[in-house]
Amino acid sequence: MMSSVIGGAMLPHAPQFFTMPETEDRDTVERVKTAAAEIGTRLRALRPDLWIIFANDHVEQFFHTAAPPFTIHVGDEAKGKFAGRQFHWRVPGEIGFEMVRQMYTQGFDPAFTSVAKIDYALGIPLTHLEIADPVLPIYVNAYLPPQPSMERCYAFGQALERIVSAMGMKTVVLASGGMSHYPGTERYGAPDLAWDREALARIAAGNLKSLVGYDAAELDAAGNVELRCWACAAGAIGERKPDIVSLEPSWHHNYASLGWFSPPSEA
Repeated sequence: MMSSVIGGAMLPHAPQFFTMPETEDRDTVERVKTAAAEIGTRLRALRPDLWIIFANDHVEQFFHTAAPPFTIHVGDEAKGKFAGRQFHWRVPGEIGFEMVRQMYTQGFDPAFTSVAKIDYALGIPLTHLEIADPVLPIYVNAYLPPQPSMERCYAFGQALERIVSAMGMKTVVLASGGMSHYPGTERYGAPDLAWDREALARIAAGNLKSLVGYDAAELDAAGNVELRCWACAAGAIGERKPDIVSLEPSWHHNYASLGWFSPPSEA
């Protein structure tokens, strides 16, 4: 069966993009926004039936009640706010429920929610991509140990690809997060640029499965726990070279932006 995942993206979500403190370089932010705008234009031109985005929760919603590795939104809408901005997207809840059902048959047991909010991990990349269509959020536990392994995240994405392909839905898969940063620690001012460049080179060559080679200890040491969201998207996208690869270092984050919108045979 030919994959119905027709495109994808991996984009950063640093809160500084919206708060814009004096310590943030304006030119760097503009380059990140320009790359996202181009990716968004190319992905919207594909006219997908379904948008799916993987993002972490920043320990704001699930920690106090439960910490599932994967949570699928099944409500009709998702709202939130950050830095004076109001977020609101329609959610294809019926598809979300069917995704849960089908994931159970694929050997996964995701949680589901109808009330989870949109924080900046979702709101920033969706805003930069200028996505107005309904979006299905899938939350990944990237921060609270024990987190799902990269192998499990990649396999989750593969299962998702099988499901949407069986449903015949042209799908774009997005991942929010990355790259290296160390929030709330003494290492905040020293992101690991060498690690990021090496990891990004493999993905740029089309070796998305290389992500499964990183264990929890290495991700933590490199400041790249959010690449679990990338691994989920990578499993769905498959071994395809990205059409756009951009890495913008800053003093506290390394901002990576990638986009896939060519057919697999041309990517």
